[in-house]
Amino acid sequence: MIINAQKRGLWLGLALLVLTGCSEPFAHANKLQEMDDFHQVAQQAKAQNIPIMIMFTAEHCRFCHQLEREVLNPMIRGGLYEGYAMMLRKVDTDLNSQIKFSDNESLSKRNFARMYRAHVTPTVIFVDASGKPVAEPLVGTMDVQLYAGLIHQRLNQAYTRMENPMRLPVSPDQMRRPLAQFTPN
Repeated sequence: MIINAQKRGLWLGLALLVLTGCSEPFAHANKLQEMDDFHQVAQQAKAQNIPIMIMFTAEHCRFCHQLEREVLNPMIRGGLYEGYAMMLRKVDTDLNSQIKFSDNESLSKRNFARMYRAHVTPTVIFVDASGKPVAEPLVGTMDVQLYAGLIHQRLNQAYTRMENPMRLPVSPDQMRRPLAQFTPN
């Protein structure tokens, strides 16, 4: 009886940690991560032949926060995108830190944004493992409800340019695995 009460207490405590976001590994894995090491992300993308989606953001950008909260974080939590359909990262142009490209190469996040002409936030780009753009960027604000569909459209452009047979459905509501067998209507 004491053991069952201890188990219930342990499960209740674990559930509270997860629900309140205090479980750092769990919380970190379910939200858009900051790009700190392009080389590492690029290696993962190259192994899967998938694009890297990068959202350039800034602290003052309310739409960036809304986009992250209502579109990108749910895409990550759903488990159908990160590491499978694409690698997702953000670059906060207000941060005074570096993005690593190799052991002896790095670039400031502001200069990284300038390199991709991301003068407006949010700007969402799609690049291959070498950093080459593979789809048209999404620049500025628009209806959040339409954004996931536009991401799907850009990912399909990227797959075509990367010679990847995978295709996403037009509507995110139709997203299922495996995608390689998906054929558009």
